[in-house]
Amino acid sequence: MSTRVSDHLDDATFRRLSGEALAARSGEAILVSTADEHGRPHPALLSYGEVLAVSPDVLRLVVAAGSTTARNLTARGAITLCLVTAAEGALYVKARARPLPAGVLGAGLAAYEARIEEVLADAPAAGEEARLTSGIAFVSEDPARQSAAWAMRLEALRRA
Repeated sequence: MSTRVSDHLDDATFRRLSGEALAARSGEAILVSTADEHGRPHPALLSYGEVLAVSPDVLRLVVAAGSTTARNLTARGAITLCLVTAAEGALYVKARARPLPAGVLGAGLAAYEARIEEVLADAPAAGEEARLTSGIAFVSEDPARQSAAWAMRLEALRRA
């Protein structure tokens, strides 16, 4: 059952999304959900190299410019990030995004700044013995190239 934690990131989650320990998160994905034109959730996956916490209440993120996620963020701005790991559990970060000026990142990419509105934590109900055993993981075909691209994207988001 999820419960409201706050309206901003705690210190541990802020550090998790700060980009400072990117290598430790290189194989983890973040499930994001935006609202489509019919009000339905539209899921997508981002990496920790595409999301940056610039303060405890502001995130910046990068998505493919022509993606449904970009269209939804531009049109409606609502986004929820689902941070799921076995060790840290599940957090849902609800935010309102706005596009950053074009050209912040390379061609084909769109950048957004999102103000956090609510953070929820999901934990088993009293008496439940269920627990998470993993988060969402992936493997890159070229980890060195991927890490370099993420580092450049996060630096561009820092400067935006």
